[in-house]
Amino acid sequence: MKRFAAPAAALAVVLTLVACDRGPAAPSQPPQSAATAAPVAPPPAAPALPLAFKQTDPAADVALTLPAEIGRYPALHAALYDREVALLKDFAIRAEADRKSTVGEFPWRQYASERQWTVAAATSKLIGLRGTWFDYTGGAHPNHGATAILWDAGANNELKSAALFRRDADMGVLDKAICDAVVLAKRNREGAMPLDDVFSCPKWSETVLALAPSTEVGKIGGLAVLIDPYVVGPYAEGDYEVVIPLSTLRPLLAPAYADAFAGSPRSPGNPDGAPSVTM
Repeated sequence: MKRFAAPAAALAVVLTLVACDRGPAAPSQPPQSAATAAPVAPPPAAPALPLAFKQTDPAADVALTLPAEIGRYPALHAALYDREVALLKDFAIRAEADRKSTVGEFPWRQYASERQWTVAAATSKLIGLRGTWFDYTGGAHPNHGATAILWDAGANNELKSAALFRRDADMGVLDKAICDAVVLAKRNREGAMPLDDVFSCPKWSETVLALAPSTEVGKIGGLAVLIDPYVVGPYAEGDYEVVIPLSTLRPLLAPAYADAFAGSPRSPGNPDGAPSVTM
């Protein structure tokens, strides 16, 4: 029996050496499950909507600025941005044509056109933007004025100002309110000429109507009536802005949009009719 002791001892040594060569056993790893798998990269974010456009060449310098809030309304942004950029590019093309036609006659005065927009008021039903524009075409002074856009948030389309009013509304009420407000503003503006046969009371359709924010959050409190130079006075007298409150407008409003209005205008406007938004 003793003759088997040496081989057994040798086998034990061999097994020990093999174990040492393997090193310590690696800790066991659970199989990777779907829950612990590497996260999938999210899709790239949509590109930010452009809020500005600028183009400069020897003939013209044109620029557009939009408010950051318009990014909440992609359809409105697309409609307004595309339209304004098209107008500015057309202005630059016409400027270049004028520049070429006058080469050698006199030094060229670079044309300029700029448009800026702000959010006037926004509700769940109606969104109103107001803009100012400035054009210079080489004359004694530039021309400027106001513009506005009214947007139906539910239908995602632009509205004409007339859509705010009932078809059978007596719009003479609005005309009188605007006239009375202009007369009062002129009394408070130094150097303003009184209304006469040349510069008379404007009809509401001869003005720009912008939404006026309300004292009640999320509502419209009235209309800001924007009146360009030459409408109620000479260019030097400037432009006017008068605010018509909901109390005057309520009987005129179309049922489809009447519930977007409530409260009073957040601001009654400046006593002399100075615009609250300027370029």
